Amino acid sequence: MTNLLRDRLFLVWLLLIAVTLLSAMIGGAHGFAAAGHGAAATFAVLGIAFAKVWLVMSNFMDVRGAPRALKIVCAVWLLAVLAILLAVYAQLLPL
Repeated sequence: MTNLLRDRLFLVWLLLIAVTLLSAMIGGAHGFAAAGHGAAATFAVLGIAFAKVWLVMSNFMDVRGAPRALKIVCAVWLLAVLAILLAVYAQLLPL
């Protein structure tokens, strides 16, 4: 077991599980969204989801050891998709 705790991929996997549980608590039926903060909960869950995508890309898809140009392309793509989703969602919010 102690060998697993020294393995970076295992620790990233544990972090992904913890963050998944956090996003379920935020966006769940009895969480932050149910308290009347639906928009904030949506923004938080989207942010968490994209952080998880970055963790998977960099650790499990070996972007971490890739050339700098590929890291930049991946980061820009991820931020662009997140910005577009947040902008579209913000336009759908009632004023």
